[in-house]
Amino acid sequence: MISVGKVSYLNTLPLFYRWDNSKVSLVEGHPSELVKKLREGHIQAGIVSSVEFLLYPENYRVVPDVSISSKEKACSVLIFSKKPLGFIESLYLTPASMTSKLLALYIVKEVYKNSPNIVQAKDDADALMLIGDEAIREKSSDRWQYVYDLGEEWFRLYGLPFVFALFLVRRDAPEWLEGFIWEQCKRSKEEFFKDLKEGNLQVHGYGQEYIKDYFTLCLDYGLDQGAWRSLEIFKEILTKEVL
Repeated sequence: MISVGKVSYLNTLPLFYRWDNSKVSLVEGHPSELVKKLREGHIQAGIVSSVEFLLYPENYRVVPDVSISSKEKACSVLIFSKKPLGFIESLYLTPASMTSKLLALYIVKEVYKNSPNIVQAKDDADALMLIGDEAIREKSSDRWQYVYDLGEEWFRLYGLPFVFALFLVRRDAPEWLEGFIWEQCKRSKEEFFKDLKEGNLQVHGYGQEYIKDYFTLCLDYGLDQGAWRSLEIFKEILTKEVL
């Protein structure tokens, strides 16, 4: 059976809300785990960090009109800091997503004109960059004086959404897989947002108001021209900064 990667975060719920699993098996993991599995052929497709496509476009097909992107804010890709970012001396970056790590480094360097030491332990850091459910939980703790939303930082710079994840299909995967995933995600998004609007959605551990705001004000699941332009800008940045 064909294996498809699914990130185990709240933000992927609309994409996997209603799936026909008769043709595929869903494999869960965080973004970096799924990228490795996708590269090595252990899964044939997956919702993974957008950087993987920007660096290796020849290896993949992109499922159209599917992404995990911020609007003006991402709400779950955050830097938590004890002091303003321009003054931090050490920064912890979650290993869960290469895209978010590279975005964080770019924002800290270019916007806040700082080059802190990157540390491997949270306890050694002035600031933490976290994503997904971990970031949501950390924000609710109210332990940090400063919280920076990386989607918001990007929007301030370019007036565009930031594309954190794309649904990628390996070039050697069956030709029908791309269309199948598109159909599953389209139906899932439609049914998810219908239930959300009608108040029929219950997510364990989260209140109704939070869920409504998170999925309608923070996140976008399409892939329009603005999103593609944002990807082009980030690729230019990666070419200059990383490659």
